[in-house]
Amino acid sequence: MIECRYCEQTFAEESEIREHLYKAHERDELSRIDRKRVEQYVDEHGLDESNHEEHQEAGQPAQRELRTADTSSDIYPDDAWELSDVEALSTDEIVEKLAEHGIETSETAFRNRTEDLSSATTLSEQWEAEYEVDATGYDQDFIWMAAEVLWERWAPDVPNKERIYEFVQEGRDLREKENRAEACDQWLTAWEYIVAVTPDEITTIDEADRKLPSFLSLEAFIRSLDSDLATAAQEDPAYHEHRLEFCREVCEQFPDAPDEFLLDFRHFVADSLAELDRTNESRAELGLLIEEYPEDPWAYKKLADSYWLEDPDELTREEMERTAELYRAALDADGPLEGASIVAERCGEVESRLSDMGASNPE
Repeated sequence: MIECRYCEQTFAEESEIREHLYKAHERDELSRIDRKRVEQYVDEHGLDESNHEEHQEAGQPAQRELRTADTSSDIYPDDAWELSDVEALSTDEIVEKLAEHGIETSETAFRNRTEDLSSATTLSEQWEAEYEVDATGYDQDFIWMAAEVLWERWAPDVPNKERIYEFVQEGRDLREKENRAEACDQWLTAWEYIVAVTPDEITTIDEADRKLPSFLSLEAFIRSLDSDLATAAQEDPAYHEHRLEFCREVCEQFPDAPDEFLLDFRHFVADSLAELDRTNESRAELGLLIEEYPEDPWAYKKLADSYWLEDPDELTREEMERTAELYRAALDADGPLEGASIVAERCGEVESRLSDMGASNPE
């Protein structure tokens, strides 16, 4: 359950408290993290933030009597903590300020906590639950920010959810500067963190999404990273290897993802192997796809192309017959096949070549 710190109502879902904060509380009484929740609610629902006051008037006017925060007109009051403010403090200063709020910690105690956690926010919630925390207003933000900064200093080798945002954002900034390969490096690190903080029992993307920070849409992130890796590989072939490893990990991490998703990433594995000139491995992967997804025309088509487009003059009669069989299977499969006319044309070429071979070598 998530408790509203201003009126003590509780909510089961993050989305519910975002709506509550937007409708029931004034912007300038909210802590920075709760203002961000309101901003997310506004973005998610395509709202005009100028209507915020109207929602408050129509929502719960009785809430006004419960408010005790200073309602100055300054959107970001002087006593509001920024993460950069906490980062500017020395470790000793952070520890001392935590002690002022009733929280005692040390590097050893902190690292012991992180062994069983995957989020600095969860660690700060443990502190608040275990100690008689004396923190109100914006100082409550200091506690989770301190947990995040100390985690980076004292346990940098232990992944947490908060760092995922940093790597994703750094990748976006690099991509905007057209440094696509470096952007992929940052996103691959974000992926490593996603894998590390996702419990082993989670086998679907939807389940994992619910455990990860709300800023990230996991499937969209995964598909975007695959696309960028493929593009980066056009300039640096080493990224074919990165793409291969990433796509294999995705399939291993989420074996119960929808078939359509898994089929796509299995194809990406086969494509990467082909780009790396590991032809036999690529053909083996396509063969497995044909066994597991017989209605998919693309595996038949790609496997046939691997023979026909490689060097048709070097094909044996047996390989030629297999190629024609694969093209026919691609045309007969139930799934949609873009460019079916091209496949039909190639099939005709193979069959014509077989006919010529039969005429020149009658039994």
